[in-house]
Amino acid sequence: MSVARESFEMQFQKIPAHWQRIYSTHYQHESLICWTTRYAYFWIRRQSSQSRVPDIVMTNMSDVVDHCRRITRMVDTSLMVDAEDGFGNAVNVTRTVREMEAAGVAAIEIEDNFVPSRFNVQDPGLVSKEEQEGKLRAAVAARTDPSTFIVARSAAFGLCPIDEAIDRLTTYSQTGAEGVMLTGVKSREQIEAAHSATSLPIFILNPPLDARNDPDFLAANGVRILMLGNPTFAAAVKSIYDTLKYLKEGTPMENLSNQLAPIELLKAVNRTDEFIGLQNEYVQD
Repeated sequence: MSVARESFEMQFQKIPAHWQRIYSTHYQHESLICWTTRYAYFWIRRQSSQSRVPDIVMTNMSDVVDHCRRITRMVDTSLMVDAEDGFGNAVNVTRTVREMEAAGVAAIEIEDNFVPSRFNVQDPGLVSKEEQEGKLRAAVAARTDPSTFIVARSAAFGLCPIDEAIDRLTTYSQTGAEGVMLTGVKSREQIEAAHSATSLPIFILNPPLDARNDPDFLAANGVRILMLGNPTFAAAVKSIYDTLKYLKEGTPMENLSNQLAPIELLKAVNRTDEFIGLQNEYVQD
C-alpha cells in the first residue's frame, strides 16, 4: 500500500501543507514529518508561485507536470495535485494522469468546475454530471500504477441544490475514484449529507468554521483531510515585502536578524550537510 493511500484510509483527519516553491517544499517536508510522520503530503498550488498570476487556469498540463517533477525530486512525501478539469475532455484526462504518474504524483484531483473564460468569475458553473463521470472513469482507467489515487473533486455543494449535489457525489463515487474533494461546503449538515452519499474518504477545502475545529465530528463523517487555504503563501509574500521595504527605508541589516531564518535552518532546507557528505565521500583532489 502506498504512503498516500495508507494516509487517506486512516481514521482521522489531517491538514496537508501547501506547496509554493522548491525551498518551501523541503522546509514543509521537514516540519510536517514532526507531526504526521511519513503520512505527510503536499497539495500543489501552481499559479502565483510560478506565473505571477491569480489562481485562474492560465497554466497548462505541462506546466503543472514540470512543477510536480521538481517537487518529487526534492522530497519523498506523497504529492496530491489539483489537476483542474484534467485540461480538456476525457481523452486529455488520460494523458494528464499518465504524465502526472510519470512525475511521481500520488493522488490526482479531477474537478467538475466549468473552466471560466474570464477572470474572477464567482460562479463558473459545473460541467454536466455525465461529462464528469466520463472524465473520472477515464482517469481511473488511465493509471499505469494501481496505487495512484484518483480524487473526484466537486463544487456541487456550493453551487447546486443539496439533492443535485448528493446525486453527483453518488455518481462520482461509482466511477472507481477512491476519494472525493469537496469545495464550497457551507454547513455541517452538508458534510453529513456527503457522508451519507458516499463511503469514500472525504477531503474538504475551506470547511465551515463551526466544523473546522471539531475533529470528532469530521472523523465521524468520513473526513480524512482538511485544506485550509494557503497561509504559507500569504506569510511568504508579507515577509519578502516587509524585508525589502525595511531595506529600502534604510533599516540596518543587523536589525533584521529576528525576521531572518537562522543559518542552521537554511542549511537544513538546502541540504548543506548532505552535499558536504557526498563531497567528502566521492570527490577526489
